[in-house]
Amino acid sequence: MAYRRGGLLRQHDFRSLWLGAAASQFGARMALVALPLVAAGPMHASAWQVGLVGTLGTVAFLVVGLPAGAVVDRVRQRRLLIGTDLGRAALVASLAVPAAPGGVALGQLYVVVLGVGVLTVFFDVAHQSYLPRVVRADELVEGNARLSTTLAVAQVAGPALAGLAVELAGTGPAVLLIAVGFAGSAAYLARIRTADPRPATTGRSRLTGQIRDGVAYVLRHPVLRVLALAGGAYNMFALVVQTMVPVRLVSELGASPATASAYFSAGGAGGILGAVVARRLARRLGQYRSVWLCLLGTAPFALLTPLIDNVGGIWLAAGGYLVLWAGATASNVAQVSLRQQLCPPELLGRMNATMRFLLGGAMPVGALLGTVLGAAAGARVALWVGAVGLLLSCLPLLRLRVAPEGEVISRGGAGGRRGCRGRSR
Repeated sequence: MAYRRGGLLRQHDFRSLWLGAAASQFGARMALVALPLVAAGPMHASAWQVGLVGTLGTVAFLVVGLPAGAVVDRVRQRRLLIGTDLGRAALVASLAVPAAPGGVALGQLYVVVLGVGVLTVFFDVAHQSYLPRVVRADELVEGNARLSTTLAVAQVAGPALAGLAVELAGTGPAVLLIAVGFAGSAAYLARIRTADPRPATTGRSRLTGQIRDGVAYVLRHPVLRVLALAGGAYNMFALVVQTMVPVRLVSELGASPATASAYFSAGGAGGILGAVVARRLARRLGQYRSVWLCLLGTAPFALLTPLIDNVGGIWLAAGGYLVLWAGATASNVAQVSLRQQLCPPELLGRMNATMRFLLGGAMPVGALLGTVLGAAAGARVALWVGAVGLLLSCLPLLRLRVAPEGEVISRGGAGGRRGCRGRSR
């Protein structure tokens, strides 16, 4: 496949999809910071109430994650993307027009945060399922790499931009800026010219039956099942590490909170690096090999974190954290592209929702495991468990192999679609 200068950004429809994703991702990442600040600042909410705002913003995937996939497979996806953007814009903008006299009521804020979270779930599942309609199969890696780069930049810059906006202009203008981001995303998506037909009705018409079909497809597919197992384990142990790093650095080693924040910022920088090089690695190594080599080659760097025994060693571990996140992001680009190629179009929404549910559901389990281990044996022991677990979680990927013609298959036998027709090059 020839890679031309500018690549997919020269294509009108992908460029519109990408700009919409950028505006939406910045809005969503800013909302995660700005909306709790609305509670903590003008509302003078308690720590528990501020924490509840943050929880409501992230709980939606566990509640509606699987139904969202079934809905995405039933409707016109571009219309759904535009609708969720406009819905989020309206909800956030409502905070600038308080329903209660004298200011925003805490109940109103809870409703807005929960509503934005639910609509974000539908947007994310639909967006990942819509990309294969806009680009060719051999362009999926490039498309996912560009979208992952945008997401990584938003993860780093979005919270900082939200804090700066609140500091300089106050919470009112800050939430309006977020609403403008969501509305701008809808405007860009509306410019896409690719046909958005209504999916044909297939099989069961009941939502619960379609959800079961999606889960069963992932669990029975020889490749997707392994990706879910390895990815879930990786995310679980990653959260063990992330949960205990602040305890190790601040509580046990006496580092400042700013130092701990800088440590995590290194991970964000690694995510940007991984997304930037992902397409080049996939072209050089092959798509499947990028999945497991990027993880297995960088997971050992997690072992630097529990080795820290003084403040000066933090920066060595931060460098390892950067490499770890770069590898995980590059692998994720290849994985998402591989999943999109393996899955039939009528199941894309449910497959994406099931994978995100399984991978995301492992994260709170990891956070809880890290907390329990840290309380029982200390943060350093918990970090060793997390670091070794990250390394071992890559091993299930070795159950897969690549046929000479580039077809990805599993050693585990039949079941599901066996091939990936996007040839590795």
